[in-house]
Amino acid sequence: MDLLSWFTVNWQLYTAFAAIVILEIIYAVMLMHDPSPERRARGYSQLLDALEALVYGTLLLGAIIFVSSTVIVGVNIVDPDVAKIYWESVIQRLINYQLSLALLQRDLTLTVVLSPLVGTINSASLLTHIVMNYLLFFSVAMYFLTILAINYGSLMVSAGLAFTSTRRLRSIGPYLVFSIIAIAVISGGLAYYVYDAVMNLQFNYTSGVIDVFSEAFKELFFGRLNDLINDGKRLAEVAIVVSVVSAFVLAIAAAASRAAGGLADTIMSRVRGI
Repeated sequence: MDLLSWFTVNWQLYTAFAAIVILEIIYAVMLMHDPSPERRARGYSQLLDALEALVYGTLLLGAIIFVSSTVIVGVNIVDPDVAKIYWESVIQRLINYQLSLALLQRDLTLTVVLSPLVGTINSASLLTHIVMNYLLFFSVAMYFLTILAINYGSLMVSAGLAFTSTRRLRSIGPYLVFSIIAIAVISGGLAYYVYDAVMNLQFNYTSGVIDVFSEAFKELFFGRLNDLINDGKRLAEVAIVVSVVSAFVLAIAAAASRAAGGLADTIMSRVRGI
């Protein structure tokens, strides 16, 4: 899936921005031919400002196209609506898993005879609890960030491009653009991986109203402890992957945001120095 499915560029806004910049360039050239030295100096300054805005806008648009077409080659980025469904399913599955584990602990406690084995369950599920809470927080964050991208991604990207025409807002533009790209890569790229891992967790327990003692006994001694431990290891692996990928993508996005403005600054500083 193309990364651009997560946002669209408002080409009308971008065209209007380019047209305004071109008009400023034409007006600046006219001022540069004025007999008054003050007006010529003003025209020269305005020309550089307009060229600077044009360079920023062009470089930022080029960065969007470049990242969308080359950087994520080989990465399966799902559609934002699909990613939203995946994260919602992951959240519900993790909550149900925790409830299932809590029901087993409750039923063991109700049997009285097997209540000391609650400590065994707690020990076996310690890693699972820790990692699951982290993944639940991560999944909720991705769910809401995906909704943000769906509703405001295009607006943020278009605003980022528009901000390039204003010196005081210019530094914000790349961060708006690359923050949406980072959300798309992390959420769209990891959604199915996390979904597949969580949906294949082995532990499951359904509380029985009748014969609670035998149900708890079966769940405890016929493989459920191994399921808890294996699920913990699997979730730990998922947590490591999502943490590393998120840190890497955010670092690249921050560096790209700085580079998009830094390159334009370098070019224009050379032009001003001529």
